[in-house]
Amino acid sequence: MTYVNAPVHDLLIRIKNAYMAHKLTVEGVVYSNFKIKILELLKQYGFVKNFEVIEDWKKRFIKVSLKAVENPVDDIPEVKFYSKPSRPWYVSYKDIKSVAGGKGIGIISTNQWLMSTHVAKKKKVWWELIAEIY
Repeated sequence: MTYVNAPVHDLLIRIKNAYMAHKLTVEGVVYSNFKIKILELLKQYGFVKNFEVIEDWKKRFIKVSLKAVENPVDDIPEVKFYSKPSRPWYVSYKDIKSVAGGKGIGIISTNQWLMSTHVAKKKKVWWELIAEIY
C-alpha cells in the first residue's frame, strides 16, 4: 500500500499521463468523494469520457475512461496546480481569469462544493483554487 501526499494531484497527473501514453483507461485510483466531484467536472467539460466506481472486497476504486487521442496537440490536457497540501491558494472572484482563452477550466473549491472558475465568478464566490486544466 502506498501513501499519496496529494491525492488530487495524483488523479490529475494520472489522467494526463494516460493521455500522453494514448491509453483509454486509468484504473486503480483510490476512491474519495472529492475525486468523484472533480471527475464529474472533468466529464461535464469533456476532459474525460466516463468513470465508474469499482468495489473490490471492502475497498473502492475508480476506473476512468478517456477519449481517444486523435490530435496530440489539442487532445492532451495541460495541468497547472495552484494549491498544494502545504500551501493553499485562495482567490477572490475578482481575481479569477479565463483559462486558456476559454478553452480550459479552473477547479475551485468553495463552500458550495467544487465548481469551475467561470461559474464561481458568475456566482461571486471565492475560495481555494486547486488547478487549471486546458
